[in-house]
Amino acid sequence: MTLEVIGIKNILLKMRNQKYVLYIEGTTDDTNGDLRQGFHSLFFQKLEGNMPRIRMMDSQSQAMAKFKKPLLNDDPLLIIDLDKPETHKVTFLNNENLKQQSEKVFFMLQEMEAWFLSQPDILDNFYKHKISSKIKRKPSEIENPSDELIKLTKNIPKKEHYHKVRHGVELLKLLNLNDLMKEFSDVKNLIDFLTA
Repeated sequence: MTLEVIGIKNILLKMRNQKYVLYIEGTTDDTNGDLRQGFHSLFFQKLEGNMPRIRMMDSQSQAMAKFKKPLLNDDPLLIIDLDKPETHKVTFLNNENLKQQSEKVFFMLQEMEAWFLSQPDILDNFYKHKISSKIKRKPSEIENPSDELIKLTKNIPKKEHYHKVRHGVELLKLLNLNDLMKEFSDVKNLIDFLTA
């Protein structure tokens, strides 16, 4: 393939991805930090010039509603918490009438915080405390990863306990996307979808 063909292919891919709008469950309130920026930094590791437009939503129901009824010319993608083990994905898709669009729905198992718990060295460095030694289960199997992270950081001297937005934004920027793709199939599926 010539450099000219590769360049044209990259331009077309970038134009194609700009029509994608990625709705993410989280918050639009940026008082404590901009979660959209955190997700952008994370996905930029693989997508660079092929980034979709990211839209943070204030709730799972709001994200699903926007996904189901996007603006004209927008091609929607969805990232939401499953709040259950991975085995519940099919049931959730069926219950929410999302089965027909399942290739465009991606889950954080069980919550975004499981991503942080899957890379404990980042937590150790961020909190300047040995958190990794306290994680006893596979992160995707922890029932309430956000509660777990608050508990793990509760008594750290000179550092406040985990804050979903304030710390979440910074931790998203520190995650290794390659490792995340190995650990969580839906992260890999999202990146593969956007780079296909």
